[in-house]
Amino acid sequence: MDTVTRAAWETAVVRLLDDVYVFAATGPRTHRTWQEDALAVMRREAQDPRGWTVLDGDRYSEERIEHGPSYPFLALSPDALAKRLNPVTPDSAEGLLVLMVYEWMRPPEEEPQQARGDARTVLRRYGDRISCYTNVTAARTTTTPDLSEGVPGWAPLTDFVGDFGVVVVSATEVGVFWSFNPI
Repeated sequence: MDTVTRAAWETAVVRLLDDVYVFAATGPRTHRTWQEDALAVMRREAQDPRGWTVLDGDRYSEERIEHGPSYPFLALSPDALAKRLNPVTPDSAEGLLVLMVYEWMRPPEEEPQQARGDARTVLRRYGDRISCYTNVTAARTTTTPDLSEGVPGWAPLTDFVGDFGVVVVSATEVGVFWSFNPI
């Protein structure tokens, strides 16, 4: 898998995820475990090592000021995060990124090809040796959950009605892509 340019990645991540309530940020691998790195990204303690686009509508929200640095995420320990996340294949992670675009995580009859291509571009940033994790409960039993009907359940990382996402781990970076349904 080849790497992607900043311009291509930023175009893809914005086109794919900018119109929905999401968190999309990347941080460096600096801790003992990737869970610690992912939590640092969620708490906004880690800056994107390449200086690329971050999608974070809550960065300066009153709720974040009131509830703490990880808002809307719960303040989790690395062990608690590990218990909520399960491994998925990069292809499944790609499908989950596409599902973030749709209300209540249900795909339309025909998925726009551009969405799938954008999701693929987003993942290409991290290279071809990545591990992907999700809180989708169907991933508890398989790394390739059936997403044809959407996301059937999740282990929440927020207090919202719904949230699901993907953590992408490479040797040097951790990307956190999360979709929220606060209603």
